[in-house]
Amino acid sequence: MSDRSAFAGPGTRDGRVPPVLVTTVRRLFVPTGPDTLRCRLRYTLDDPYAVALDLFVDPVTDLRVTWIVSRELLDRGTRGASGVGDFRVRPVGDRYGAAGALRLTLLRPEGRVCLETGLSGVRRWLDATYALVPAGHESRLLDWDALEAALLGRGGQSA
Repeated sequence: MSDRSAFAGPGTRDGRVPPVLVTTVRRLFVPTGPDTLRCRLRYTLDDPYAVALDLFVDPVTDLRVTWIVSRELLDRGTRGASGVGDFRVRPVGDRYGAAGALRLTLLRPEGRVCLETGLSGVRRWLDATYALVPAGHESRLLDWDALEAALLGRGGQSA
């Protein structure tokens, strides 16, 4: 587990940078495999409601597994237990009760993976995403005409 994180990302037309967090997660409750994995959290303006969580399972080949999760769910999980489906997140305390880590649980029919990373790094990263796109403003970035055309099977045509 590491709270040493780096922000990076391509700039937008107006110079704002969608943040990317690169950190390390610690694998819990696994008898085999690496104890830690490189993890990248990405936020893009193309999908303003979501964040991508890339887990690099093979550092040699850069092989990764990507989970797309709700930004709001991840945000709520930094303050208390959040999620009821295949992704759950919650802060966890140290032996003195101070919340210093964030536990991410990924559930699949094949099994589950529990990961921990530094809470403060994820919190700062989320704050940067909300500085870029405040909560409640996400829908302003969506192309509703293109979405309608796709749902109605009109390809790239708008109404």
